[in-house]
Formats: sequence, structure tokens, C-alpha cells
Amino acid sequence: PLIDRTTLRTEILRECDIVRHLATKLPAGTDGWRPTEGQRSVLELLRYISFCGLGGARAMAEGGWDGYSECEAAAADLTREGFDAAMARQKAGLAALIDGLTDAQYAEQPCTLPWGEQVPLWRGLFEVPYRWLAGYRMQLFLYAKGAGNAGISTANLWVGIDWKRQEPAAG
Repeated sequence: PLIDRTTLRTEILRECDIVRHLATKLPAGTDGWRPTEGQRSVLELLRYISFCGLGGARAMAEGGWDGYSECEAAAADLTREGFDAAMARQKAGLAALIDGLTDAQYAEQPCTLPWGEQVPLWRGLFEVPYRWLAGYRMQLFLYAKGAGNAGISTANLWVGIDWKRQEPAAG
């Protein structure tokens, strides 16, 4: 595999942590906010992010979408207040799924990407849960900004931290 299991696991779980941080940056009272009609609302986006990584990973590892559908159904009534706990469960589920794979499964088990391409499982785990979490992390950042939080920066987006630029000391 081009990406070893430990690295991919670390990066997928890091995406979960960054998403959890960004969710705390959503302004209060914006659950129904959406950038335009037809796009997800803040709450709909949180619900989707709360399961898409694990649901996608299960679909790749299990060879079907039943596990994804189970994860989606479990998120249907999620509230903003329950989001962090849901992300913690998703993170634990992703870690357990990846840790439960044998080296041969990770490197060689075939899986089918949503658009029909068949690839080894390691690549499916990169293409689906990792890329989905990274992409929706960006969307969550843009939603927080668009809904009124002008105080967040690229450090929130890329590292999941609050960071203030240090001004040089007066000499």
C-alpha cells in the first residue's frame, strides 16, 4: 500500500478531532442556517459528518452499504448537543474497524468505491472516510464563518486549534 495503516488511521482520527473542534465554533442559534436554499443546514451537516466516516469505512470493509445505512439512521435525530459524543463514537468505531483488519485485508481486500471503481481496501479507506471527513471539515469551517463566526482562522481549519498571531516584541 502507498499509505501504511498506522498513518491512515492517525489521519482519519485527526480529521475527527478537527471536526469536533470546528463544531464548537458554530455560532449559537444557527442550526437552521444554510448558505443557499437546497444546501444542507448546519444541523443537517453535523448529522451527516457524525456518521459519514464510519459509514463509508464500513461500506468499503464490508462490501456493501447496509452498515452505512445503519450509521445514517442512527444520526437522523442527532442534536447539536449530541454531536461531540457522536463524533467520539465515530472515532472509536473507525479506530476499531482499522485496528481489526489484518495486514492482508488492508493491503489486498478488494472494495468498490461509490462510483464503481474497484480498488484495494487501503485505497478505499483513503478515498471514502478520509477524503469525506476532510472535505466536510472544510464545509463545516465555511459554515461557521458564513453563519457569523468571523474570528476563526486557518489554524482552526487545518490544525483544530485557536491560534493568535504573536506580534514581535518591541525592541
